[in-house]
Amino acid sequence: MSGLANIFFTAGLLAVQFDYGLENTNIITCDEYDRLGDYNRLRADINLDHPELDGFSAKLILDNETRYSEQPSSFTNKSKIYRAYLEYAGEKHFWVIGRQRVPFGVGRIWNPIDVFNPINSLDVEVDERTGTEAIRYEYALNPLTDFDITISRGKGAARIKGYLEFADFALVAVADNDNDRDVIGWEIEGELFASGIELRSEGGGFHNRITGKRHTEFICGVEYGFANSLTLLGEYYFNDKTRIDHLGCTVGYQPTSLWSMRLLQIINLDDHSLFISPSIEYSLSDEMIISGGVFIYHGDSDDEFGLQGDQVYLRWFVHF
Repeated sequence: MSGLANIFFTAGLLAVQFDYGLENTNIITCDEYDRLGDYNRLRADINLDHPELDGFSAKLILDNETRYSEQPSSFTNKSKIYRAYLEYAGEKHFWVIGRQRVPFGVGRIWNPIDVFNPINSLDVEVDERTGTEAIRYEYALNPLTDFDITISRGKGAARIKGYLEFADFALVAVADNDNDRDVIGWEIEGELFASGIELRSEGGGFHNRITGKRHTEFICGVEYGFANSLTLLGEYYFNDKTRIDHLGCTVGYQPTSLWSMRLLQIINLDDHSLFISPSIEYSLSDEMIISGGVFIYHGDSDDEFGLQGDQVYLRWFVHF
């Protein structure tokens, strides 16, 4: 079974193309206290479009999640909407309405200005980000400059982004009513003198509406990919509210088309605690992937990474 179907419904002049896919992810975890956990997610991905409505499409992603924990013993099962939105993509106008992933920020390990769906690098599945119920509009001012605005419950943001010859640069304004704060920030991403080295930065000034205090958070990152598939990435994160510096590094390598390896390390430069996560992934077939990794925490009990217990996980993914 390919897991993809094109089904046409015709009612009078109405003809809707219906594409769907099914996938299942299972993650087994065990920590240093021998506590076992099992997480299973069955996901249905449904896409709708109409041949006569050029530019319009709709997406619905439904998840059924089951979680089991041995100590303490518990079992939960729930179904939820992961994504559900209507999209219009025209020559100058772009609309997305519904539960969506809002593309915000350029960081790979941290996203200080992303108030919608920021990265959590300590997760097994870093790319799995909770959707935001929002209305997002983007307008192409010219071929090299876009303006977009996002409005969701409790927060909103506006951004103007220019695609320059040497870098992409954006100015961002955020109103975060959920946390009683406002942010004026930036995004920069570009290549260093045609060297293949990619530089990026994002951050901003944060204003607390209740206390009136202001602080700055930002990241600076660099990434380079070698011809042999080795990729090196580093990011520095600073928050002058907490006065804490962080340094994150990842090393990725794909020795063959079936195997890939990754190592992530995050260091708190002030208390010297750290988080290390080596992982490996293997493609069993075009529809099946198995991966595994370890979360290692090091530090004293009052340090940032000193309280968590080390953990090992095994992830199995199949697409129907």
